[in-house]
Order: sequence, then C-alpha cells, then structure tokens
Amino acid sequence: IPVLEELTTAQHVITVDNFLPAPQAAELRGVFDSRFADPRACHPERFLWDYWHVPDQYTLVRTQAAVYFPDELYGRLEEALLSYGEAALGCRAISPIWMSYYVDGCLQELHCDNPHGPFAFVLSLTPTTDWSQREFVGGETMILQPHVLNYWRNYDPRKGMELQHLVTRVPSPFNRLTVFDPRFPHGVREVRGTRDPRKGRLVLHGWFTEPAPFFDGPLEAADAEVALNEGLEPLWEALEAVSGLITGTLIARVNISGADGSVTDLSWLADTLVEVPNHDRAAADAMLEERVLPRLRALVHNEVRDCLMGLSFPAAGAGRDTKLTFPIVFE
Repeated sequence: IPVLEELTTAQHVITVDNFLPAPQAAELRGVFDSRFADPRACHPERFLWDYWHVPDQYTLVRTQAAVYFPDELYGRLEEALLSYGEAALGCRAISPIWMSYYVDGCLQELHCDNPHGPFAFVLSLTPTTDWSQREFVGGETMILQPHVLNYWRNYDPRKGMELQHLVTRVPSPFNRLTVFDPRFPHGVREVRGTRDPRKGRLVLHGWFTEPAPFFDGPLEAADAEVALNEGLEPLWEALEAVSGLITGTLIARVNISGADGSVTDLSWLADTLVEVPNHDRAAADAMLEERVLPRLRALVHNEVRDCLMGLSFPAAGAGRDTKLTFPIVFE
C-alpha cells in the first residue's frame, strides 16, 4: 500500500504585520484618540460603547465599528479585510466588525466560536508597534495549542509543562492582523495597568465567512459550474469514507488554462484539518484486521489534488486563464 504524504501543513494561527497602509491605520486610530482626547467632553460618540461583563467569562468595552467610524473610512477597512479574506482564505464575506478596548481588569476567558465562521480575525489598533513598550501587562490573544486538545496521545511522563507549553500567546502590536481557527479554545489575557482607553488594548475583530467556490477570470461561471459539479462527483464519493473522522477547512486554488480548459496548477490557501478521536478507534480496528489506514489529512489532500488537477473546463473565449478557489468544509 503506498504511503501518502501530506501536501500542506495545518496552520491554525496566521499573523500579518502592517496589514493596512500606514495612513489608513493611523486614520482609524486617530478617530478613537480624538474622541477620548478630552475626558470631560460630552458628545454622542462618547456614548456608543457597551460595557460587556459576563461573570467568569468576558469583561471588555465594545462597539460596532460601522457605527463608530465615518462611512468612507469604515468602507475602506471593510474592503481591505474582504480582499484579504478572498485572496488568502477563500472567504468572500466577513461578519459585522466589532471594536473593543481593554483597560485594567478586562479579559476574555477561554471559549470557542464554532458557529460564526471558519476563521476569526483580530486587527490591532493598540498604540504601540513595539509590544514590549505598551503601558499595560497582558492583552495577548491566547490560543490553546493543538496538542493539548489531544493530550494523552502526546503525553510524556518525563516532562512537565507550564503556560507557554499549553497556550500560544499572540501579541497585538499596532496594525497587526491575527487570523486563527476559532474552534480552538481562545481568549484574551487579562490587562493590568492603565485605565486610560487611549493607552489600553484596542482591537477590531470578527470572522471571515462564506467559504464557497468562485471563479476569477474570463471563463463563464455558468458553464464552469456545470463542469465543476460533474467533475467533483468522484471526490464526494471518496471523501464519504472519512465522514466523521476529520474536521476543519481545506481551501485550494487552481489555475484553469484559457486555451484548452485544463487545470495547470494548484496551490493551497488554508488548511485547518484535524483528525478527530474517532480516527484512533478506526486505526486500531484496521491494525487488528492487518490493514493499513492512511493518515486522513494526507488522504484528503491527495484526493482533492487528484480530482482538481483532473478537471476539464470549456476554453475561455478571451484565451486568458481563470482562477478557481475551491473550499471544502468538514464539520
């Protein structure tokens, strides 16, 4: 039986520094600073905030970014996030964007956001590009490390562990975008120190949503979708065998030749696939029956690649190539 190799690496946390053009990031930050510049001033924008406190779970101050920022500025922010989600994650929409600030005592305890979307994002407007120079302690995004969720498979009685071995702590310097898998338990480390909103942790946050196949190029979508649906039938049959044994999102992008409609290249945009505990039992059963059960991540990668590379589409009249972004979500 051939040994299948994984074709891409699971990535549950992504950081992008200097995400927005510097003037745009500064403009967003400037709106916030101007409205808190005079603590004695009373104007409507000072009363847009919700102090959100859920005992033993959440304490922070939040608002809807679409309400807080001028329309034109918010539109450019939304467009930047949408463009990134489409290009890097294969997601064509985002949730409404929240903005939250954290001062002394604010935090989020560990939780999961499974229903909201396959990728969560945090875009920091915290007023320092050097995280070590912030005027508070804490404030990092905390994400439970993958091995903790399968603790006994990796258990080593000779080794102890501390917080840094169990949780990934992601700093939030100014203009950093953090994207992560919201199925992993995550939170925000308690902020200690400043009570001034202008000196605390300030972030924009939400979820990338609606992963769906889409075409970018001269190929007619209606004709392409017919060919795609027909060509995917063998893939769905093959993946039926792993139903319930793997969970997560896998997103590929292929290049379709405008000259003859063949697929000429494939790249992987995102991979959060995780084998679930049922796979352990399936592997044990296979060993008892003297069969070899392949690693499921590798099996899915290879099935998807072989199917997508074998697709055939109509030639494009303009002769230019078309990109197909193709996501698969395993629930």
